[in-house]
Amino acid sequence: MDSSLKENDSYAIGVSGLKLGKHTFDWEVNTALLNAYGVDHLRDVAIECTLDLEKKERLMQLDFELKGDVVTDCDRCGLPMTLTLDLENRLVVRFAEESDFSDDEVVFLAELESKLDVGQFIYEFIMTGLPTRLVHPEGECDPEVESFLAEAPSEEGQGDEEKEEKIDPRWEALKKLRTKD
Repeated sequence: MDSSLKENDSYAIGVSGLKLGKHTFDWEVNTALLNAYGVDHLRDVAIECTLDLEKKERLMQLDFELKGDVVTDCDRCGLPMTLTLDLENRLVVRFAEESDFSDDEVVFLAELESKLDVGQFIYEFIMTGLPTRLVHPEGECDPEVESFLAEAPSEEGQGDEEKEEKIDPRWEALKKLRTKD
């Protein structure tokens, strides 16, 4: 984690003075938070984060709602594209000295801790909420790149004839057995 994030208390919640019951916190998440974690491929981040926190005697339930846009480059054509995010995540914070790391949705906080920094959780929710392939919707990529990709031979079909000719003779006998079924 970048040291500039440690100095930033804008995502810290003072839990020691927080009364039992429901509380709501709002943040405008921008590029600075993601840059603090080394993310540089997302630009123009404008995400509204609402946290509904319910504090109970021994735990807190945190419900995050993240809505907004990020700009990144398309994996296919390289041109900028805007992704709209609409994410909901739940996290449980238990007050305990011992921690059990068997559950990803439970965070342990020492009872003497006065603050809970939710910046890392917001970062993780954004990153896991992104699609695995960042591409424009069909037909919105650069037309020049689209035409090039349409003309290029696919890797799957390329050289299949050569592969079949080079089959190890030991496997050929097994292949004959399988085709008899």
